[in-house]
Amino acid sequence: MTRRVAVAAGLLLLTSLCAFGQTCPTVAVVIPETVIIQRVPRPIPDPAAETAVIRGFLKYGITVVDLAHIRLLRATADGLAKTEDLARRALAGDSVAIRELAARDGAAADILVVGEAVSTVEVLEALRIPGQPRVQDGRSRVEVRAIEVATGRILAADAIHTGGVDFSAELAGKKSLERAGDKIACRLAQSIAQKYPLTTRCFTGCSVPGPTFGALPFENETGVRVGGVDLGQLFATTTETALSERGCKTAQALTADYVVTGTITDWREIRTAYINLPLLDVLFRAIASWVTVDVRVLDLATGEFQGHEITVNVGGIEIFGFRFGASPQDIARAVAKEIANRVGQQCRGG
Repeated sequence: MTRRVAVAAGLLLLTSLCAFGQTCPTVAVVIPETVIIQRVPRPIPDPAAETAVIRGFLKYGITVVDLAHIRLLRATADGLAKTEDLARRALAGDSVAIRELAARDGAAADILVVGEAVSTVEVLEALRIPGQPRVQDGRSRVEVRAIEVATGRILAADAIHTGGVDFSAELAGKKSLERAGDKIACRLAQSIAQKYPLTTRCFTGCSVPGPTFGALPFENETGVRVGGVDLGQLFATTTETALSERGCKTAQALTADYVVTGTITDWREIRTAYINLPLLDVLFRAIASWVTVDVRVLDLATGEFQGHEITVNVGGIEIFGFRFGASPQDIARAVAKEIANRVGQQCRGG
């Protein structure tokens, strides 16, 4: 009896030691990418989205393995094409392609994160500065799956759109892809952890980045014109400022997740007659302005938008033709504050 107890205790101790010494699952990441510049696709040998996902995983404590055979493949045009073909087959569930991509030192990683990434670059004429290089805008899409290599089970699937700008077309494309990788890394890690339980030693946790907001010039249908003031751009600029002050992350419009724009549909003013203040020898009059704006908050990832009708009234005075409290800037700030109040919840991803 004593011997049986001793054997049982030994087995229990051995099991505990094995469990304690169990290594974290290994993850391999392969996301081929293409940047399309002037309608010409250009496969990239050093994928930015893939690098961003790996950087995020390492930051979160996930064990990522280096795939030397993939780096060698990407050194040639034929190898790049083969990597893309393997990735497409792996996404379709081809177990041979999954194992070939995840191969490492005669074995294979436990989890393969595989996908496709593409960025299209265009010139933003609206942001062109005279005498300066043209601003290039890259819009990217990254879609990925996390696959358990041994079984082919899909642990996570996700996709994301985002953008990046630069004076260089190549850098604009790579920036958009890098931002997409940064944004999707935490979402992937959390999804993997739900299906493939990772201990706190293997995954320290992460927080999904909140959405970014930008604004495009508003359209002015009121016929109101103020000398030297572009009302559409003024409303866009003050909207970005108000969102930033509200705690939202702001970015150049076409690199953002959400774009705010709208139409100024009504602008009315009531002015009193001039009143003379004899003691100050000053003529002044009171002014009240009512402005209505149809606002659109566009989700660039889905193409869906939310509409808001906002009406503000701003009062002020005018002395010798100079306004205090009812200027276009005051009106734009009042509208922007209301927009920030409506959009504020989305800043937190709600």
